[in-house]
Amino acid sequence: MLQQFSWMTFLIFFAILSALWYLMLAITVYRKETFGLIAGSRLHVSNVLATNPQREEEEEDQIADQIMGKSKMPEGLEVVSMGALNFSVAEDAAYSPDDAKSDQLGLVPDVIQEIREIFAVLAKEDGTKQDFFSLAALISEKYGRIGSNPNIGQINAFIRDHAPFAVTLEELEHLWD
Repeated sequence: MLQQFSWMTFLIFFAILSALWYLMLAITVYRKETFGLIAGSRLHVSNVLATNPQREEEEEDQIADQIMGKSKMPEGLEVVSMGALNFSVAEDAAYSPDDAKSDQLGLVPDVIQEIREIFAVLAKEDGTKQDFFSLAALISEKYGRIGSNPNIGQINAFIRDHAPFAVTLEELEHLWD
């Protein structure tokens, strides 16, 4: 009985059967993309072909939200901004709460970072020593108690080492008043 079929008949039958199999697979598994392609909508096809990993993660989250709904966070856990994040500090009479909070968050590194940004602006716009002092006055206003910080020497040393102009110790002392 198998001798009645030629190789050509077998290959044609196999090709038709394979095409039907992949068509059914496309309709059942990739339903949105297939109907979008048939309807001529490029939105679904472009989403499938996107190479942006962030976009793919967002799409996976949206699909997961559609299937099961949004996940509920565990009890006692909440999402907060970076500025609202604090760590507990031992109670000490020598520190006020404001002092403890600024030491925790790194007052000196924050000020040094802002001074770096000022130096970058001065280098880009060919700023002068007077420009530096006017911009540093804004930092002094922002961090009001920086002049009384015990680590002010680190900040002053950074300014002396990295300033594109000569700065005296007297000028630095008056800067933070």
